[in-house]
Amino acid sequence: MKNIAILFVAVLVTLGMTSRNLILGSDVKSDSKVVAVVNGEEISHDMLANVLINLYGREGLERIIRRTLVKQEAEKRNFTVTGEEIKERIELHINGQIQNQMKKGGLKDEQDLNRELEKADVTLEQYRKNIAKMFKLTSGQVEAELLAEKIIKETVTVTDEELHEVFEEQLGEKILARQIVFRTIRDAEKNLQRIKSGADFEALAKKESIDRNSASRGGKMRPFSPKGIMGKAVANLNNGEISDIINSDNGYHIIKLEKRIPRSNKKFSEVKDDLVKLITVQKVQSRLNPWLLNLAESAEITRNLPD
Repeated sequence: MKNIAILFVAVLVTLGMTSRNLILGSDVKSDSKVVAVVNGEEISHDMLANVLINLYGREGLERIIRRTLVKQEAEKRNFTVTGEEIKERIELHINGQIQNQMKKGGLKDEQDLNRELEKADVTLEQYRKNIAKMFKLTSGQVEAELLAEKIIKETVTVTDEELHEVFEEQLGEKILARQIVFRTIRDAEKNLQRIKSGADFEALAKKESIDRNSASRGGKMRPFSPKGIMGKAVANLNNGEISDIINSDNGYHIIKLEKRIPRSNKKFSEVKDDLVKLITVQKVQSRLNPWLLNLAESAEITRNLPD
């Protein structure tokens, strides 16, 4: 099942990664007119603010406007979030990013991670703080994110049909296979003979397949259901066997079946609540941009930044 934490990343990006503090320069005390001294020369708060506005002003302003609109709408609808909710979401996002980085780096567990961090002379706590800084996980940003989710969730319904469909996608039987896709039937026929004569399937996929996504992986496909077009086409194949040529809207496919993954032993009732959460997150994510756009179009906004 997809890690729900990962799905929240798209929501964070939509609401904007630049923190309100960065744009407004409010990390510096408001009564401090000097933010740095370089060889005796003072750099004032106003100088810093002007530079930041020139560099990030318009983009930052739009992000702050979006967050302000979200908070105004939440006040109208009496939606609030607690400090604990904000803290939990920040932790959820940081943990999700750590898991992503561990997976990319081939690290098995936290012990492996700690060994790598020790080599870089970085503690786990410093690493977590770096992630928070990288994604600008400020309380203001996360508050707006949570408020937007709560508002949009009110419009979300999940049907039994959707639940069973996602159940099959996540936990139903899957087929692992490789493919080579050709533009013409003649190319497919010629290369099918090459494969039958002993040509290396993965090498041929990398060189000849017009589906460059799977080609870059030696033809490796994403797991697919036995109920679809491709699944039915390889229904009678054993592991390692090659299909006949399969015609689709995307071209002419030759598939090598690697193995079948049996459906999960989990019952629908056991995972139903998790599936509802997953579908809800997906729907919130898909509706967020249109909802924010509608808020902006219906609001009275005056922008006074100079061009």
